[in-house]
Amino acid sequence: MIYIIRHGQTDWNIEHKTQGQTDIVLNNNGIEQAELITKKIANLKIDTIISSDLKRAYMTAQIINKKFNKNIETDKRLREFSFGTLEGITRDKITPEIWDDFNKNPKKFKAEKREEIFNRIKSFVNDMKFNNKNILVVTHGGPIRMIKYYLENGESFNDKKYLVEYMTIKINNLGLFVIDEKMNLIKYNL
Repeated sequence: MIYIIRHGQTDWNIEHKTQGQTDIVLNNNGIEQAELITKKIANLKIDTIISSDLKRAYMTAQIINKKFNKNIETDKRLREFSFGTLEGITRDKITPEIWDDFNKNPKKFKAEKREEIFNRIKSFVNDMKFNNKNILVVTHGGPIRMIKYYLENGESFNDKKYLVEYMTIKINNLGLFVIDEKMNLIKYNL
């Protein structure tokens, strides 16, 4: 089984700032959230923990790992989407026109194209598919949405479909998901 968790809360989450790949640490509440989820998942059998290398995810993985005592692998493919020059800006300051311009041409904002993100997530999921271990993945909301897109839509990426059907899916801090044996991403209820 592959279990996937979004990192705990950061100050930028509270301030509604676009985080992207800016390397923000967990706040006190995020630390407490990670400690709480650890208690809730304590009975899971975990063989391996893989985390985004960004601090907020890695800190979450470290807290969880106090229970499982595994070596934490980091993987840059699990990083949040790069929002380039929009990182650090509060969401209310990014107008619909700016988002529209960003969605049409992310490179103009020194950001990643969604197809690039799709390719790195697809590569990660494909590496995990036939691994007969119970893996705990600690990552970010964007990659979780992209994992869902890939599992439901396969090898080719359609930017418009992603924007309309996946981009707005709410992924809470410490939301827990599982990729089941049929390769579906589902919310894991504790």
